[in-house]
Amino acid sequence: MLPDKEMKKQFKEVAQKEPRKYYPIESLEELGFKRGKCFKCGTFFWSTINKNICDDPKCSGGFRFLDKTPAKNKLEYLEVWKEFSKIFKKFGYTPVKRMPVVARWNPSVDFTIASIAAFQPFIVSGEVKPPANPLVIPQFCLRFGDIDNVGVSYHNVGFVMIGQHAFVPPKEYNINKYLKEIFQWLNKGLGLPKDEITFHEDSWAGGGNFGSSLEFFSRGVELGNQVYMQYEQTTSGYKELPIKVLDMGMGQERNAWFSQSSPTIYDATFPTVCNHLYHLTGLSADNDMMKSFIPYASFLNADEVEDLEKSWNFIAKKININVDFLKNKIIPLSQLYSIGEHTRSLLVALNDGALFSNSGGGYNLRILARRCFNFIENNNWDIYLPEVCEQHAKYLKKQYPELVENFNEVRKLLDAEKTKYDSTKHKSKEIIEKIVINKSNLNTEKLIELYDSNGIQPEIIKEELEKVNVKIKVPDNFYALVAARHESIPQEHATIKELQIDLSNLPETEALYYKDYKLSEFRAKVLKSEGNYVVLDKTVFYPTSGGQLHDTGTINSLKVVDVIK
Repeated sequence: MLPDKEMKKQFKEVAQKEPRKYYPIESLEELGFKRGKCFKCGTFFWSTINKNICDDPKCSGGFRFLDKTPAKNKLEYLEVWKEFSKIFKKFGYTPVKRMPVVARWNPSVDFTIASIAAFQPFIVSGEVKPPANPLVIPQFCLRFGDIDNVGVSYHNVGFVMIGQHAFVPPKEYNINKYLKEIFQWLNKGLGLPKDEITFHEDSWAGGGNFGSSLEFFSRGVELGNQVYMQYEQTTSGYKELPIKVLDMGMGQERNAWFSQSSPTIYDATFPTVCNHLYHLTGLSADNDMMKSFIPYASFLNADEVEDLEKSWNFIAKKININVDFLKNKIIPLSQLYSIGEHTRSLLVALNDGALFSNSGGGYNLRILARRCFNFIENNNWDIYLPEVCEQHAKYLKKQYPELVENFNEVRKLLDAEKTKYDSTKHKSKEIIEKIVINKSNLNTEKLIELYDSNGIQPEIIKEELEKVNVKIKVPDNFYALVAARHESIPQEHATIKELQIDLSNLPETEALYYKDYKLSEFRAKVLKSEGNYVVLDKTVFYPTSGGQLHDTGTINSLKVVDVIK
């Protein structure tokens, strides 16, 4: 079987050779769009105006909405989901509540990384019925690959992917209908004229499934992507899925930012928190400078840039400003925005049952908390993380009321993590002193180890060593490297256990935890018992799998010591 990246590349070539077979050409033509090919990147695209360049920012000249957005409807962050769900309800879609960001139902991931991931693998495979069909969902997601880019650019670790999904037999699958529906959101919901919309032909692959897709752009901004998931990879080739899936994902943050054309995506996403942080620190965003800077912010992406200092100089020259002045303005703001972003991500994850730990997804949450503590300490800011989280919870109450209801537990976890962080300070100072005395020349692996074990920031080590004329290189994407390292560490409790018990002629146990993750009591029938093991017809107990240890509790006052699927 081909890797997802290669499968995507190959199928895109197949689909673009027969566009009428794989893309909703009928609806595109009916709406007045015509096919073109980008002379820069070779992508086929659809537009109502004659042009020979696609709308990818690398080809079209970056984001071009900051001075004036073409969206006639200026939508605040929460209004994006409210208006989207209202439009799609009229089309017959049922708005459903988000699933937890802790993906306990999926053995392959720690966190929900996309709206479709809320329904993988059991609903996509047809094993479990969806909560509604078709449906739309405001799914909060976590991805840790862009940790180092948060704040300085327009990236987020936690974000809401609004999903438009259908799970239907092949005969009922209608990609032309799905395209018209998403066009209504762009045209009526955001208020975009036709000539401000560009559809890009693409493909998607993941989890053994793949299909064609259309990305929709405006002024260099990808607003979303509609995937027509229709095929499954097998060892002998590929075959059609018995259930075909519509997988449209659209960033709530990106759409709010685009419609408002605010200076940063963070001001558009959590305005009350930004104002709270501005008040506490005395910082403020220079709107004119930010609008000049943001189109070039991608040149500072830590995972793509070889020489960050060179990029700062390039941007300063482009916007005609002194580089030191630019850095002194942008870097503190980026750290403030990171605190705003990371606290929102922590709020949702901790609310949904995640815990800080030294491995896997729990460690990635620890990285977010430590970054916040470090920024606060280094800048001498009077910021209390639970207070910022509470501001987020209040702002998000209309969309996610559970965040306010469970806030006290989040506060306790954050306070405990801060206590652990503070307890390592003394030990860290002693370690840094030894490094400076020995004039150690540390490599990346050793820096990660010091951060892992003691929470010592590589920037502090670099600064102290430079005082004794020792220079070390700290990777610009250091925190993403740390996160990736822990995501790849196999956890002892992540394996799926098996027992030699005859389960023939027994129906599958109904997983109640998938339908209601807050459920803590239930009644069930014992279908079979063998020794100390019982097989139930239904259960709330989550089994050991997917990086999650099994639930504990009692059955008829007897202690449950293990849960196995």
